[in-house]
Amino acid sequence: MTNTDRQPDKIISITAWVLLLLMLIFILKNLAFIFIPFSLSLLICYALGIPIDLLKQYHIPNFLRIFLVICFLSAFGYLLGSLLTANFQEFYRQLPHFEEKFWGYVHEILTWLNISREQVKESYNSFISGLGGNDLKSLGGVARRMSSSFFAFLGNMIWVILFIIFILAEKDEIDGKIIRAFGRAGAEPILAAGQRINRAVQDYLGLKTLISLATGIMVALALYLFGTPFALLWGVLAFCLNFIPNIGSLIAVVPPVAITLFQYGSLPRTLAVCATLVVIQTVIGNLVEPKVMGKGLNLSPIAVLFALLFWGWMWGIPGMLLSVPLTAAIKIAFEQIEATRPFAMLIAGK
Repeated sequence: MTNTDRQPDKIISITAWVLLLLMLIFILKNLAFIFIPFSLSLLICYALGIPIDLLKQYHIPNFLRIFLVICFLSAFGYLLGSLLTANFQEFYRQLPHFEEKFWGYVHEILTWLNISREQVKESYNSFISGLGGNDLKSLGGVARRMSSSFFAFLGNMIWVILFIIFILAEKDEIDGKIIRAFGRAGAEPILAAGQRINRAVQDYLGLKTLISLATGIMVALALYLFGTPFALLWGVLAFCLNFIPNIGSLIAVVPPVAITLFQYGSLPRTLAVCATLVVIQTVIGNLVEPKVMGKGLNLSPIAVLFALLFWGWMWGIPGMLLSVPLTAAIKIAFEQIEATRPFAMLIAGK
């Protein structure tokens, strides 16, 4: 076959892959209400794999291991949710005070810059109308929208728990089913890729969780010593946002610094809190985490950034949390297929 004959075949192949990719994106985007809980449950199952495997060493039946781990997870979530709810309710109660302080600082800045409040108000209303969010005209509106989104997300947790139960129940049966479906020879590459994905994601999640937990504890302790209100809330926020690569740790610094300024009105104290949080995030993110995680999932920084943007566009905040593990799993899967191996090499690290 000549090169001229092969050219149409390449075009057809590329077109087919592009159409398949677009169709997959369309499905994932429009069925997000199913895929987000399912992906989160997979991620949690990876994290729970370590305690379940430890319990297996004591010859505890599979259903009892799942029951014990789910009970522990539910109890921990209930206690943490109760603490966070109490903190959030108190924060919402004090929000008018913080809002008044905020506009006071805005007025001082405007006076210093010789800008009228009418000009700022006009620009602000234009910006808000552009977003199409009339409910955002106050900090209280922002908080209400955030809280409603948060509790809507919590409402989906029932699906996550159901997925976790069924996935864990099938965990020990999957390998046998794949062998029966594809035969021993056909199942070997699938099982090998699955084991690599399991090992890579589980190692990443285990180390990332420990590092994020250390970050959250240090942030909460530092804020408590500075007397910043809601130190536990900001510590949990730092823990959660640490799973979002690149920008999560930066976002986690803003709320406690702003609250410190609103509460005390002291610029030196606020700068001290800001410097402390930046040092914690910088040391852990740039020194501790690279040494502990080593090569990690072997993804290039630019691939991590684009994955963050893509999955954030697809699924919002849950997509940002899932961006790195999902991209690593896709890379490992691409490495098993000859046609997609070049794409795996493009998103791989050194």
